[in-house]
Amino acid sequence: MTISQTDVQKMKLKGKPKCPLCRLPLTFIYEGSIGYSGVKCKRCGQEFIINTETLEVLKISRAG
Repeated sequence: MTISQTDVQKMKLKGKPKCPLCRLPLTFIYEGSIGYSGVKCKRCGQEFIINTETLEVLKISRAG
């Protein structure tokens, strides 16, 4: 499945959650998004879970 650039530009942006460590935007979240998304910061390499409803960013701990 694909989506055109024009269709993406028509979507309403909900926010751009930032890495809590280096402040680089991690991803784009659009209105209507629900659930969680796992992302890795391209600058500092840390991994996070983003709640796409609240835009809360949680660092994934390597201890376990």
